[in-house]
Amino acid sequence: MITRRTWLKGVTAGAGSVVLSPLIRSLAAQVAGTYTPPKRFLFVLTDNGFYEDSAQPVGVPLEGDLRQLPLGPLTLSKDIDPFTPYKDRLLIVQGLRARHLHPDHGAGFGALSGVTSPGSAKFSVAAAESIDAAIARVRPAIFPLLVLGIAPGSPSISAFYASSAWGPGRAIAAQCRPELAYESLFGSTGADRNDFLSRKNLLDFIAGDVKRLRPQLGGPEREQLDYQLRALEALSRREGQLGALKDEGKLKADGLKLPPTPPELMPEVLSAQFDIAAAALTTGLTNVVTITSGLCRIMGTYKGFTNGGAHATGHGEGDPELGMTGKQILAMIRRFIAERIVGLMKKLQETPEGGGSMLDNTVVVFMSDSGNRQHSHGENWPMVVFGNPAGGLKTGRLVAYPLKAGRQGDDYANVASARDSNPTLNAMYCTLLHVAGDPREHFNLSGANREIDRPGPLKELLT
Repeated sequence: MITRRTWLKGVTAGAGSVVLSPLIRSLAAQVAGTYTPPKRFLFVLTDNGFYEDSAQPVGVPLEGDLRQLPLGPLTLSKDIDPFTPYKDRLLIVQGLRARHLHPDHGAGFGALSGVTSPGSAKFSVAAAESIDAAIARVRPAIFPLLVLGIAPGSPSISAFYASSAWGPGRAIAAQCRPELAYESLFGSTGADRNDFLSRKNLLDFIAGDVKRLRPQLGGPEREQLDYQLRALEALSRREGQLGALKDEGKLKADGLKLPPTPPELMPEVLSAQFDIAAAALTTGLTNVVTITSGLCRIMGTYKGFTNGGAHATGHGEGDPELGMTGKQILAMIRRFIAERIVGLMKKLQETPEGGGSMLDNTVVVFMSDSGNRQHSHGENWPMVVFGNPAGGLKTGRLVAYPLKAGRQGDDYANVASARDSNPTLNAMYCTLLHVAGDPREHFNLSGANREIDRPGPLKELLT
């Protein structure tokens, strides 16, 4: 008699093999009692700085010595208060320094690597491996690393080298068009970009495989399958301009063509990229995703949020039609991104895994690609991190390394400078590597950079 365990070990899916094979392997391991949930990482970068008061809990002064405060009794700022239900999993870090990255107008590849090429080459030449790539090496999947980009006001950009790299000179392209990212992930099923644009149901391509798989599963495994299939189906239910074109018959089923003007609005592209990230993570196609909004530089416009340019907005120039200052517009965008992160986290929380949920095994890092402001000198790099205490991070806290408050103003918000003895951004990345299961003495602190920080992880952030 063939058992469920034997059948699952030997099953090979048809059209949906790439999409379903990670799930089949995990279900087989669960039946065999040998399943260890993978750790997942999501990096979310935004441009034009992450103001200190956007990360700092309400009423907590910026200036002071090392502080480690429980978040329970504190109120989160408006920019990040969508994270309030997850306070126990939240870690806010202030006082990291990165002056060596020269992140004025964005740190380029340095934002995720902690080391930079000189001058404007920081935007075009990767000097070292990035933290997302380093983690992807130890958390492999069919797609080791998925990088999704948002090019503000530039819908013609389909791919861009911006944030991530396997090593020096080995940049990884960010997919900036959701329909192309969709095709690269789910193309093995026969789906293509036009199916995404017309909101065609992805499950249609793998229905036969699912029909064969479902009867072989017990209750818990079947429940997990259903949750992961819902993630795929969600990609087919998105609303937007192209869906309306399909309904109006402007996209013909026999030979669908891309419309001449795909969606341009930044909110729509952001939402679509987060939907794709959620589907890729919950189906096991990847364990590491980076979403970079702004592509680690200042470019374009924030169309859909404001008609103003990204550069002018970062300088505090407001939008008279909205009645908002530049600082308020950036806060609105950060909050919108925070809401998208929470939506993704809820999908992970709803997906069962190993006696808990996928969220229990996920770390999320939300930060700017330029530290605390547009014209940053790397004097402070606020960071909002989510994790599970059982996964290694000591969460539910604000950890503020010594800061000296600086000037205030709408252009630069509340600038705060880290002491020269504070840990660097590299030390934070070294800490994340320890959480990922790749303990190192340092991350990209070699050569001329070796002396800028002490070795090892930040022990005060680890359980």
